[in-house]
Amino acid sequence: MATIPTFLRRKGQLVLAFLVLSIITQAKSLSPDVIIVGGGLSGLTCGSLLSQTPRSVLLLESHDTVGGCAHTWTRKTKRGTFHFESGPSLYSGLSTETSYNPLKNVFDIIGESPDIIKYDRWGTVFPNGVRLAAPIGPKGFDDVLMAEFGTPEGRRQWDLIMERMKEVGEASQALTSMSLREDIGVLRTAFARYPGGMFKTLKYAKELNSPFSDIVEELNITDPFVLNWLDMLCFLLQGLPSAGTMNAVIGYMLQDWYRDGVVLDFPKGGSGGIVDALARGIEKGNGQILVNKHVEKLIVKDNRAVGVRLKNGEEIFAKQAVVCNLTPFAIRNLLPDDGSASDEAKNYVAELCNTNKEAGGVENLKSFIHLHAAIDAEGLPEEASADFPAQWAVIRDWDLPEGVEAERNIVLCTMTSLIDDTLAPKGTHVLHAYVPATEPYEDWKGLDRTGDEYKKKKADAADFLWKAIEEYVPNARERAIDGTVQIGTPLTHERFLRRAEGAYGPRAIAGDGGLPGHKAKGIDNLWFCGDYFFPGIGVPACASGGAIVANSLVTVKEHNGFLDKIKLPV
Repeated sequence: MATIPTFLRRKGQLVLAFLVLSIITQAKSLSPDVIIVGGGLSGLTCGSLLSQTPRSVLLLESHDTVGGCAHTWTRKTKRGTFHFESGPSLYSGLSTETSYNPLKNVFDIIGESPDIIKYDRWGTVFPNGVRLAAPIGPKGFDDVLMAEFGTPEGRRQWDLIMERMKEVGEASQALTSMSLREDIGVLRTAFARYPGGMFKTLKYAKELNSPFSDIVEELNITDPFVLNWLDMLCFLLQGLPSAGTMNAVIGYMLQDWYRDGVVLDFPKGGSGGIVDALARGIEKGNGQILVNKHVEKLIVKDNRAVGVRLKNGEEIFAKQAVVCNLTPFAIRNLLPDDGSASDEAKNYVAELCNTNKEAGGVENLKSFIHLHAAIDAEGLPEEASADFPAQWAVIRDWDLPEGVEAERNIVLCTMTSLIDDTLAPKGTHVLHAYVPATEPYEDWKGLDRTGDEYKKKKADAADFLWKAIEEYVPNARERAIDGTVQIGTPLTHERFLRRAEGAYGPRAIAGDGGLPGHKAKGIDNLWFCGDYFFPGIGVPACASGGAIVANSLVTVKEHNGFLDKIKLPV
C-alpha cells in the first residue's frame, strides 16, 4: 500500500483546515442575529450601533457600494481622479465636542468619525442679481443680509421670530433622539435619564409638531424678505415651505445656525467620509457588509421575519430581526407571495405606499435634476471667501404662486473642492448643482433613456444648471474636463437609487399625522428605517431613524451604555 509523503500529508491537512475554517466563517456570517437590507445612511447607522454589542450583523447592499443617496464615486481622466457625491452637502454639529446632532452622537458611540473641515460661509444669489455670501450666525445675518435687504420693521420681525422660537428650539433639542426606543424600555432611557428634557418635550409636543406657518401668522410676520428667507430655510430643511414644516425642524435649525460661534462642517472626502466611518463601525465590531447582494424576498415563517432570499436563490436566516432600510415601495416588492405574509402586513405596507393625500396617504416630494462636473481652475480661487463661496443657492423668483416649491426656482450649487482639496487634482475643481424636490417626475416618466427626446431634455436640464453655476463661474461649461460631465434626472434617481418616481422623499406635512413608526405591523421581528419612517429629510432624519431601530433591538442596559458615550450640550 503506497504511503502519502509527509509534505503532501501536511499540505492536505492545511487545505482541510482552511476549508473547515472557511465553512465555519461562512456559517457565522450567514447566520447573523440581525440582517439589514440596504446600506443607506439609516441602515449603516443601525448596523454600526448594533455591532457595538455582542450581536452579529449582516448588512446586504444591492449596489456595488454602500451609502445610498449619500454614496460617492470617482471619475478618472488624464487630469487625474475626481470625487463626486450624489446628495448631502450641508452639515453642522459634527466638529464640536458636545452636540445634539444624532450623527455626531453615533460617531461618539462607535468610536469612528470622518475628519471634519470647518468653514463658515454660504452664498445666495437673489432674484435681483445681488450675490451675498454671509457667514452663518447672528452677526453674519445682521451685517450682510439685513444690511442689504433689511428694514427697521423687518429687523423687528426677525427678532420677534428668534425670540419666539427660542423656547421651541430648546424644546426640540431637550430630548435627544438617541434616547428613544419603541418599547416600554423608553421609560428607563428617555424618561428616567432625561426627565427635564422629557418634560419640556411633552410640554411643547403639540407645538413642535405643528406647522411653522402657525407661529408666523401668530406674530403677524409680513416683511417680504423675512418671509421669503424663512420659507427658503424651511424648504432646504424639509422640502416644504413654512406651511408644511414642523416647528421642531425649523426650531432646531434656528437655534443651531443663528448662535454665536457656529460653524459649518464638511467631512473630509465628502459624504463618503461619513459612509466610511459608519462602515468601519460595523466591520470593527460584530458586523459584516456584503455588496452586490440583491435581496429579492423576505422569508416569513409563523408570522415572523426569519431571513431573506437573494436574487441568486441563496437564503440567509436571522436569529433576531430583519431591518429594511428601503422605501415602502421597495418593501412592498419584498413581501413573499407564497401566502406566508399576513393580510394585515400586506395591507399595512400598501397603506405606507399610499401617495393619495385625499385617501389619507402621504404624497411623495418631487424629484431633481443634477449636474456633476470637473472644471479647469485656472484663474479661480483656491479657497472659499465672501466673494467666491464654496456653496451657494440661486433663487430665480420669490413671487411665483408655488413659491420655493415652484419648478426649477431654486438651485443649489457646490464647489466643495474649495473646502476639501482632496476631491480634485491641483488646478481643478469639482462642481455639483441640483434642484431639490421641484422636478416633476411626470415630465420624464416613460421616456426612452436612449431616445432623442430624453437626450434633449437632459441637455436642457444641463443648460439650466450650468447657468446657475455661472452666477459665480461665468465660463464654467467651457472649463469642463472631458469625461466628467454627468447629468442626473428623475429616471436616474429611480433607477440607481431605487427611489419610487425618483422622489426626494415623503411630503410629510406638519400637522397631518406624521409618519409611521419603525416596527412593521402583521409580521414580527421586521423593522423599517430610512427617510420614509422618521420626520424630515436628509442626514439627521436618517441617522435618528436608524438609531431608534438599533436602540429597540438591544437591551435597556446596552442602550444606556450607548447614551453613556454621547456628550450633549449643558
